[in-house]
Amino acid sequence: MWWILIAVLAAGGAAWWFVREFSPVNGLTFVNPEELRGPERKGYELQMLDVRDSVDYMKYHVPGSINISMGRLPFVHQTQLASEEPVLILAENYRQTKRAARMLKRYGFMRIYAPQNGKEALGCGICCQ
Repeated sequence: MWWILIAVLAAGGAAWWFVREFSPVNGLTFVNPEELRGPERKGYELQMLDVRDSVDYMKYHVPGSINISMGRLPFVHQTQLASEEPVLILAENYRQTKRAARMLKRYGFMRIYAPQNGKEALGCGICCQ
């Protein structure tokens, strides 16, 4: 009898994880890096948040980005980032991007962006201009 309860709980947990993992994050906009360089960008300061670990950040540094790893983000977002300014998330993969976006959304950030091409965009577009 206990094993049925455990199986149901495990199935429910797996279903919750699956839905959360593959559902889009409200407020996260994927943009082409070219869009971020145009004249329409005038009037606000784009914050580039690099959530990769420090080794990857040092190896593939994007000029102008702020490195706050995923583990530190809940503790230092208030001192390093302004919630009223847009944030471009630079991450190792799509999953990490979504996780960071969910955290920022929880902390009141409204304009959250990520490069459309993921890691390929780290070496071109807004990051190199």
